[in-house]
This record gives sequence, C-alpha cells and structure tokens, in this order.
Amino acid sequence: MRGQAVKRLGLVLAALGVGMVALELSADRWFPIGGVVYRADDVLLHDARPNAARIQPMPAENVGPGDAARVFVSTGAEGYRGASLDQPKTRPRVLVMGDSLVMAENVPDQSTFVRQLGRALERECQLSPGAIETVNAGRSGYGPDQALLLLERDGRTVAPDLVVIVLCAHNDLGDLMRNKLFRLGTDGALEACQPFLGDRMRGWFRSGHAESERLAIARLWDFYRGPKAAPDQAPPSAIELYLAALHEQFEDHVIRKDREVVSLFEDIYDADVALGVDASIAIKSRLMNEIAQRASRFCAEDLDGTPLRFVIVPSAVDVCEAFDIRVDPKRHPGYDPSRLGTTMATAVASAGQPSAFDLTETLASAGDTDSLFVGGTDIHWNAAGQRLCADAVAVWLAGDGSVRPGLVR
Repeated sequence: MRGQAVKRLGLVLAALGVGMVALELSADRWFPIGGVVYRADDVLLHDARPNAARIQPMPAENVGPGDAARVFVSTGAEGYRGASLDQPKTRPRVLVMGDSLVMAENVPDQSTFVRQLGRALERECQLSPGAIETVNAGRSGYGPDQALLLLERDGRTVAPDLVVIVLCAHNDLGDLMRNKLFRLGTDGALEACQPFLGDRMRGWFRSGHAESERLAIARLWDFYRGPKAAPDQAPPSAIELYLAALHEQFEDHVIRKDREVVSLFEDIYDADVALGVDASIAIKSRLMNEIAQRASRFCAEDLDGTPLRFVIVPSAVDVCEAFDIRVDPKRHPGYDPSRLGTTMATAVASAGQPSAFDLTETLASAGDTDSLFVGGTDIHWNAAGQRLCADAVAVWLAGDGSVRPGLVR
C-alpha cells in the first residue's frame, strides 16, 4: 500500500514537473514578458537582436481597430521585425527603414505601416497577395544617421528592389546631435565621430538582458502582481524642458565635442526647429542633407541603382488638437507646425532626391487626426494611422516610373 502511494506521488510530481516545463516554454514563446529585443552595438549604438521576442503592453483605452492591448513583438533570423527573410530571395523586396514609427511596437506585426504598405502596393500594382516581400528594418530610438549606417551594413545582403526611409518630424533632427555619430567636417561633408555608450546606457542593456534570462514564469508573475504604471502626463513646461535639453545636446556635441552617448530612446520634440529659435537649425538641416546624399550614393553605387524614397511623418504635437504636449503660439510666436516637415523635405530635395512624401496633408484629410495616433504623450501613429498613410504612400510609389518596374516583373 505504501509503495503504491509513493508511486502515485512520484507520478503526480512528474506530471507537475512536465506541466511546469510546458508552462515555462509556452510563456517564453507566446507571452515573453520582460523579453529584450535590443542590444548595444559598437557601430550603430544599438541594434535589434535576432530571434528575439517581447510583449509591449498598451493602454486599453487607446486600443482601436488593428491595435492590441498586448502586442507580441518578435524578430527573425536577421533581426528585422517579423518572420525571417525569404531564402533565397524569390519576390520583389521592399526595405523600410526608420525609428519606432517603422518598428511600430505599439501594434501587431500585420498592422504596421510596413506590412500595410506591402499589401497596398500589391493592390496598386495589381499583384496577387503576398507577391511583395516587405522588410521591417525599423529600430525604436533610431535617428536618420543610424538608419544610414544600418543600410550600409545590411543593404547588399538584403538586396532590396526599393528602399524607403521614414523620417520622424518629431525628434529625428535632434537625434543627429544626441547620437554624436557624425558632425560636419571643414569641407561640409560628414565626418565620423566614433561615439561610445555611457555607463548608464550600457547598464540598462545589461540589466535588460539579465531580466530576459530569468524564468519566463517568474517574469510573468512579477508583471501581474507588480504595480501598474502611472499615467504618462506632460509637465506644463514641456516645451521649455525640450528646448533646454536640445540646447545641451547641441553644446555637448558641436561645441564641447564630447563622444559619450547618454541616452538613446527619449522622444524629445525638436522644439528648437519648430519654434525657429536656435542657431543649430542650419547645422541639423545640413547634416540631414549629407545623410540623404550618402544614402542616395549607396543605393546608386552599391545597390546597382535601387530606388530610394523618403517619407516624412509629422509629429503628433504639430497635427493633433488633443495631444497632451502642445505649443502655445502666444508664448512662442515663432512656432510653425509645418517647419519640421519642410526642413526635412528641403534637406532631402537638396540631396538630389525626388520630393519626399510628407504625410501631414494625408493625416489632416482624415478629419479627426487625433484618432490616428496613440494619444496622451505617446507620439506614435496607431494601426488606423499607419493604414491610411500606407495606402497614400503606395499610390505615390506605384505612380513613380522609377519604382514600379522593380515591383512588377
């Protein structure tokens, strides 16, 4: 009798062990709370990890059609969001680059601008579903300088038939100061600066990696029993704080020529450009121009003439009526809500590129622009905004005589 009891206890314990292992594997694969997608990188400052996954929680009150309260974010073998690339390449391939607007960790993969652009291009070019392969090479926190270096590193391997670089008219110009990757040389051309990540940022990456190595069940438990995040509210003096931070970044990079990078993911609104109050505008515009020129040369020479096109997404600060961060025109009479976009568009056009597609009018034409962004102090477009803009960009690209032949073959 005792032997049977011991045997039954052993079976129960074995079953519990198998169940715990199955739960751990399932949680780690399908609900990777505390997972880490990014790592430090000596050249790019940070990069996406291949075959990584995480869960991005979003406020339930902001979830609309195509959005999700819990977004599963994963990368393939090459470190791009979504599945690994076709091996070998069998379809026309569109490489889309940029920051968190492209990576779009706030929406499911199929709702991102990149995937919706692929489907819209197939409709516009009268191709069958799945005829075009889209590559989401977005990286949260990236500036145009990092996108350029990623293009130069991966472009030949990806071998795209079209490259689209999405510019964020919220903080991309300021990122050129923050990242310290380039400055203008005495001849006006880009000069590499060889920056390095400070101890705080390296510690952040290390702690994130350590957290991701913990048991998935333990991470899941901590997530549900831990305190909920407080509402994200903008301070009344947000614009003044932005101006002070931008001035400090400019002084640190251009005047002091310090090489330490102390932040990577903060979305600091480029208030200095929008308000037209800082002498750094000309330098930032020139840096953007040089980056666009270098990307154009790379596509022309190293990618055998692959078309490169730029898309500009306006800041929610400039196009949304109810956004929590606002510029008071009475307090800042030099404010121009279109200046960030036009500064970028001028820099791209001066690089010899076709006119960049500025999505400001596309978003405004929808009537309720606020409904196309996450809202609060979150600057990102939601699934509806990404779908609207993907459709408009697809029409623009499909009507481009230099682009369409590479997609229809």
